[in-house]
Amino acid sequence: QLEHVVTQSREACVDALRKLENAQEELAFCAFWQSVLQERIEALPSELPSYARSLNEQQRRAALAPIDAPLLVLAGAGSGKTGVMAARVQHILASGVPPASVLALTFTRAAETAIRERLTASVGVRVAKALRVATFHSLALSICREFAAALEGGTADFALVTGAQQVRLVTRALVEYRIARAARPSSSSSSGSSSPD
Repeated sequence: QLEHVVTQSREACVDALRKLENAQEELAFCAFWQSVLQERIEALPSELPSYARSLNEQQRRAALAPIDAPLLVLAGAGSGKTGVMAARVQHILASGVPPASVLALTFTRAAETAIRERLTASVGVRVAKALRVATFHSLALSICREFAAALEGGTADFALVTGAQQVRLVTRALVEYRIARAARPSSSSSSGSSSPD
């Protein structure tokens, strides 16, 4: 019976030791993340930068998020996306990123203009000119023009056409094709066979 009590005590001690080791690992894990968070808190400015003062809490969190991690901002119309984007670019610049390394993309020309104007007013003309602020479409067009020569027969002086212009061009091409076809002598009349044109 004494042996049974000793075995149970030994098992209880081993179990307690295992729980203590697990608790120590959890404490070490918590201490690590506490130090990481403390470093991030200490890295935050004690006072809000001027470009973030007019933003609400959610906008401020997006604009001032660490620049070394991906950031996704989902926002609807009229929620202040343009202001957040301008503040985000200023935060990136304040973090030491060279202006020529910053690309700010938006969907509309109006938003592009608004962001560019806000940045020019806040960081100055020289820095604002070094930034790349563009719409998705204008960026794609500039990339196409820059690398057009890489395509066989490619040239950077191509033109973009609207849907209505496309219809007019195709119609004109069909008319010219029919005129040219009608003007050429038919080889079927001399050979007696018809062409599948």
